[in-house]
Amino acid sequence: MRLVIGIDLGGSKIKGILMDEQGKIVNSTEKPTEPNKSRKEIVDNILEIITYLRTEHVDAIGIATPGFVLPSGEMACMPNIKQLEGFNLKEELEKKTRLNVYVENDANCFALAEQKKGAAKGSQNVIGVIIGTGVGTGIIFNGHVYRGAIGGAGECGHTKLLVGGTVKEVEELISGPNLIKKYEELSGKKAHSPAVILNKGDETAKKVYDAFIFFTGLFFSNLINTFNPDVIVVGGGVSNLPFYHDVKKIVNVYAHPALRKVCQIKKNALGDDSGVIGAAELALHA
Repeated sequence: MRLVIGIDLGGSKIKGILMDEQGKIVNSTEKPTEPNKSRKEIVDNILEIITYLRTEHVDAIGIATPGFVLPSGEMACMPNIKQLEGFNLKEELEKKTRLNVYVENDANCFALAEQKKGAAKGSQNVIGVIIGTGVGTGIIFNGHVYRGAIGGAGECGHTKLLVGGTVKEVEELISGPNLIKKYEELSGKKAHSPAVILNKGDETAKKVYDAFIFFTGLFFSNLINTFNPDVIVVGGGVSNLPFYHDVKKIVNVYAHPALRKVCQIKKNALGDDSGVIGAAELALHA
């Protein structure tokens, strides 16, 4: 029986699962990442997860990580785990475990998981959009993860839009913290969750919600017009807000008619486990 380990390396915690060939999760665990500690200590935390989950039947490890892996093997764009910037995590873990290790961007792992087992199951061309603390996207093209020239494809949260004469990134307009920030700036009230914008009796909340819907719909339209996906699947904390019906109205205006007809916009099916499941799928099918 073949088994693989999937690891979701986040800025605050590391999640790990042991998965079999049929995609069944056999075991799981998690522990703090401790990103402010030394590189060795962070790697030791990952190895602790691997040691706990490992059995004699494990033959590969997949890791979902912020940022991406350069062709040299070095990690790039790691603001939440700065100690791993420029570090060859794959090489180090292969040396320590004597197993094949595959490292992939967490948004790509999210898209892969949803394409293999979740809301986009069976689709060959999928865009996974994570709207949470920031905005990240993963691209599945003809059934495979699309990485681009140096592994950095899918940084669509940094797409630029002109808003009131100022260039803004999509991330600045629709991410969770920025929804809270915008509401607080306009209302002078404190907000603890992006869900504050759902209060229909609050004029400020309605204004922020309408702007969020417009810019999200415009963003999705650009993704549809650029990539012609079968499915856009949405993850992250903001994905839990009931905005899909309203966003589709904006997409119907700005996406090319022929392209929007074949693209479904769906909430994720795997929740917070999508990253770690995608990492395991990466190892299973590498």
